[in-house]
Amino acid sequence: MKKKLWGALGGALLAVAGTLSAASAQATEAPPAAAPAPKATSVAGWASPGWESLTAATPPPGTNLQVMSWNMCGVERWGCTGTGTAGEKADVVKQYVQNNYVQAALLQEVCASGLDALMTKLGPGWSKSFVPYHWSQKGVRTPSPCATGAGSDPKDLVGTAIVVKAGLADAQQYPTTQPWTGLNPPFHCATATYFGVRLCTVHVSTKDANPEHPDWDYRDDQLAEIKQVVSGFPKVVFGGDFNASPPDWPNNKDAWIWPAGLYSQGAGTPGYQECDQQGAARTGRATHNGGWKIDYLFSSEPRRWCLVADTERSDHHVLVESVTITPPAA
Repeated sequence: MKKKLWGALGGALLAVAGTLSAASAQATEAPPAAAPAPKATSVAGWASPGWESLTAATPPPGTNLQVMSWNMCGVERWGCTGTGTAGEKADVVKQYVQNNYVQAALLQEVCASGLDALMTKLGPGWSKSFVPYHWSQKGVRTPSPCATGAGSDPKDLVGTAIVVKAGLADAQQYPTTQPWTGLNPPFHCATATYFGVRLCTVHVSTKDANPEHPDWDYRDDQLAEIKQVVSGFPKVVFGGDFNASPPDWPNNKDAWIWPAGLYSQGAGTPGYQECDQQGAARTGRATHNGGWKIDYLFSSEPRRWCLVADTERSDHHVLVESVTITPPAA
């Protein structure tokens, strides 16, 4: 049975590594003596000035934006052996940049060194935002390295990233409910300045994220918190690895984790249309080699087309969505 959060989250702020360019902080609270361990911590990220105040060039009406989402499976110790080198994975992203005019990528499970390799291949004019995963052990969080064996670099962290051409600003990590013990994936956003669109990369916890309490499901809390954040942006594209089947996927017993108003049920209904969604059905093609759909791209902007393609460089498929950027209201 799903447990409630223990107490009010707060307490001391501990400095942690947040991105390659900025510091982040976490809010934790130790339980009192003899109290049960809390289900979760709420992790607060670093913040820069509000993106709403951003001044940028306004794209002409009808401008198109192509956004890619991909779990790169860049960490061998996470079951990704045999999926290629960092350079080969970077070549996949570059392929879609060249062939499908991708201008932004939302990436998960990418090593910092692999992101550097990607930026080198993409060349000048591209910007990045990176936030590492953390392992939490009873509330004590440690940044997750890509490798832990002999000779590995402990500073080469694994994280999620946002990569944008034509300007990136106001990168910010947002708090989500995380396991008190277990992997803590980040949720962060940044603004594509030319397009005036907020981009958010998502990696939701697995169903059994807390090894001490595998029956505690955090996904409903995280999805509700993600919805609350993205609903504050006038124009947004958000996507990534949600570790959850769509609400209307056959025999889905976990459809309850999706909050109302996140996944649209068709034109004129609340929520966001998903890249591969057809009509009112909240489903789509499989995005994982196991035959499941667990990767998504949602947008507030009108969809032009959606691409779903497998690749030998990951157990996750590549998603690319093309949207039309609506002009600002007069």
